[in-house]
Amino acid sequence: MPILKREDFGTDRAPDWCRIQGGITAMGCSTRDAGQTVEPHFHDAEEFWFVLTGKAKVMTDGAEHVVQPGDIVCTHMGEEHTILEVVEAPYSQVWIECNQRGKKRRGHLHRGEDS
Repeated sequence: MPILKREDFGTDRAPDWCRIQGGITAMGCSTRDAGQTVEPHFHDAEEFWFVLTGKAKVMTDGAEHVVQPGDIVCTHMGEEHTILEVVEAPYSQVWIECNQRGKKRRGHLHRGEDS
């Protein structure tokens, strides 16, 4: 099993079987306590959240869901999403943004400001 650096994942420096179209543009881990939310936003990339601990009510693709450990939240480029409520704290997730395209802006983008 190869060990890859973030900048190599999804590129021709990685084995064919572990490439992601467009590569990874950002990744990280976040933890939130009760009462903490995230503002509605979107990205110029796909984003995946791998839920590790706790439970949260999230909105993605216009629908609300409660997610828990083992769930993967998948958001398509341009799709607004948010954490509405931490149901069971602490809530933690690993997140990955990949396949950046369009205007290729980084970070949280907001309707009206960045559309």
